[in-house]
Amino acid sequence: MTETAWPQEDRTGRAPHPQPSLTTEDAPLIIRGGGTTVVAPEALLARRDALRAASSVCSDQAVRVRGVRSSVDASLALELEQDEHALLVLAEDLAWLAAAVQSVAEVAGQTERTLGSWLESLAAHYASAAGWLASRLGLVILPGVLTGAGMIAAGWRLLPESHRQALVATAVAAAPGGDRPLSEPQLVEAMRWVLTLVDDTALGAVGVPPPLVAALGETGLGLSGVSGAATAVLGLATLAGVRGTAPVRVEPVLTDLRRSGGATADGAPAGTAIAAPGSVAERVHRIPDSSAPVRVERYEGPDGAHFEVYIAGTDSTAVLGGAQPWDMASNVALVADQDASSLQAVRSALATAGATGDSSVVFTGYSQGGAIATRLAESGEWTTAGLVTVGSPSGDLPVLGDYPAIVIEHREDLVPGLSGVRRETEALVVQSEALRAGTASAAGATGALAAHDLDRYRATAERVDASTIDELRTRVDALPGSGGGGAEGTVLRFTATRIPPS
Repeated sequence: MTETAWPQEDRTGRAPHPQPSLTTEDAPLIIRGGGTTVVAPEALLARRDALRAASSVCSDQAVRVRGVRSSVDASLALELEQDEHALLVLAEDLAWLAAAVQSVAEVAGQTERTLGSWLESLAAHYASAAGWLASRLGLVILPGVLTGAGMIAAGWRLLPESHRQALVATAVAAAPGGDRPLSEPQLVEAMRWVLTLVDDTALGAVGVPPPLVAALGETGLGLSGVSGAATAVLGLATLAGVRGTAPVRVEPVLTDLRRSGGATADGAPAGTAIAAPGSVAERVHRIPDSSAPVRVERYEGPDGAHFEVYIAGTDSTAVLGGAQPWDMASNVALVADQDASSLQAVRSALATAGATGDSSVVFTGYSQGGAIATRLAESGEWTTAGLVTVGSPSGDLPVLGDYPAIVIEHREDLVPGLSGVRRETEALVVQSEALRAGTASAAGATGALAAHDLDRYRATAERVDASTIDELRTRVDALPGSGGGGAEGTVLRFTATRIPPS
């Protein structure tokens, strides 16, 4: 979960938004949401909105024609009456077509949820049966498997280095996705299902009957799932001395961490004025890097202070369970629904900045920061005014509050898939393919997590802001300060360190 350098801000306090090099060939946005929200491509919803707009225009023109009829002679008035009727019929037909497109999108959403729930229940049944069978057969075939693996390993070591490299290159070239074998949407979706079914397989392996496994799982009582498996991993890690939930020490950053001077690590002078964010993209641009992983902005208003908090993604260089709380140990704790060290750090940073239970807060996070943002937004500890996450493994975390929530994911990004199959949510989920061949955003993409790159998510956030789709516009415009012209506030940055055991 790597992260790029945070762009320096200009004198207005706004991040300089480099215009993303997008073309008309970019992959369409897919709009997904909870309840009865539609599930459809952006292009389909754009046609629905165009039909609605055309229907409204026809109705308005019919009213104008009606107003003119009284001031013309009888023969012309008769023609105008016919025109008015034709416009009203056309408006009705266009409105019907728009409603039909809306129904298709809603039916698609309901079908996806119903079919997904049914398939998950069935898959849990078969996964537990497979676990039971594997646990019994494993004792029989394990000696042969170990012998075969040993022979293959010995043969590999005997090959010359040039032959090994040639075989690896051939395998990579033949794999789907080429040099990005882990960036295929189909693989990411398969990973979601595998992680969701791990606990079912484990329960079957210890002898729990398949019908009972399905009843206990996510589609039943919800007593087992990805969070349960993560809790088991967290427990084992704790026994091994890896402290994913250890307490932390949080300190404000008063000087730049990378160069001398009085600026914070993102280039904004600590405690000085900064303009409020006016869009989704501005918020995503302000997400910090892991050197100072929490950024809090405070804006004074007639109803009290409003806060914007931005949370970094995982530090890929952090030692597991070490001093840096933005590590994989905190990731596991978050998925396990525990009080991760990184989550504690954000809570402490907000308190230091002056946020109280009555304070309005918008949470924005990337990767691990998105999972933290989701947990805190739903915690009820503050008055949540909005939630924006990008590339976050938060699909198993509920978003049920009455506030605008936008979740942005790339379909080739493996990280969001680590939370398993997505549960029903009130958040609006926006998906796109960042690495589709032939698109501008795919240029220069290499590595297993190319789709997880924060710069690519910034470009997708720009597309979200530019979209005219009603569902997106409603959520974007509902965020505090949307449209610009917001108040000026102050910015604080924080570092966090795990407190070593005494």
